[in-house]
Amino acid sequence: MKKTAQTILTLAFLLLSTKTTFAQTAIGLSAIPPRIEISGKPGQVITKEIKIRNESNIERHISTSISDFIVNDNSGTPIKVISKDNRWAASQWVSISPNQSLKLKPGETKALNLIVIIPENATPGGHYAMVLHKPNNEAAIVSQTSSSIETNVGTLILISVAGKINQNAKIDYLIAPKFLEYGPVNFKSAISNLSDIHIKPIGSIKITNMLGGKTATITYNDLDYNIFPLTNRLFENKLNKKFLFGRYKAKLTASYGTAGGILTATIFFWVIPWRLILLVVCAIIIIILLVLLFKQPVKMKEQENAIDDLEKELEKLKKKYKDLK
Repeated sequence: MKKTAQTILTLAFLLLSTKTTFAQTAIGLSAIPPRIEISGKPGQVITKEIKIRNESNIERHISTSISDFIVNDNSGTPIKVISKDNRWAASQWVSISPNQSLKLKPGETKALNLIVIIPENATPGGHYAMVLHKPNNEAAIVSQTSSSIETNVGTLILISVAGKINQNAKIDYLIAPKFLEYGPVNFKSAISNLSDIHIKPIGSIKITNMLGGKTATITYNDLDYNIFPLTNRLFENKLNKKFLFGRYKAKLTASYGTAGGILTATIFFWVIPWRLILLVVCAIIIIILLVLLFKQPVKMKEQENAIDDLEKELEKLKKKYKDLK
């Protein structure tokens, strides 16, 4: 039972994930696409198509609703909210046609028209809503924090209203272990979005060795994560190389927004395979000692030969001296 509950909670979490896997297989339903990004001007009417597919082997009766959401963690998890004071709210701008309950046979996909009407007095910047599909007559799940989690799937609607938009961001940190024996090297970074609109940082982490030579280039935010206004997001990257040596520099460069914003951060780290070096040094010392040890008998032999030669020369000199007499 415990394992089953954990599995259900995981599926419910996937519902609220902003990754591209958002709502793909939760409770046997798929929302297609999981995310729509729309740009428009005040007063503009925009129409898009979304789909819902029954991945299960039973017939499903689906009801659709529209809700606002906020993000308040560093993983980009949207949370359904009901608030009239939400500056980012867009649920009142969005409607679905047809808006009645749907009946889906196993494997069936149905299309819905998503209609967005941007008000004339809409504030420039980002506004957000989610379209949720819920199977009728299916019980809600209670999470570990005792809050109710609805078993629904959906599509995130990210609307950018044209106008004078503040775009600003900063890198909170870029970190990696300062000393390693071997790779791989794990990097962690966080970016805060101080803008009036969601941003998607795009860039790379370039790693160079102590001579300035290129070691590797890692794509930054390769999963196209968004950072919502006034939130930060954690990113993880990895240098997948095992054998490294020396001091390395890692430089993060990322662009964001539509105004040419650039973010940079630099750190240094060392990779020294000290146990391997110690083993090599010990091996060299042992080899030198063995060579010296094996050379000793040779030197003694040479010394004995030299003494014999000296004795022979001495005998010759004695003989010459006797002849002179």
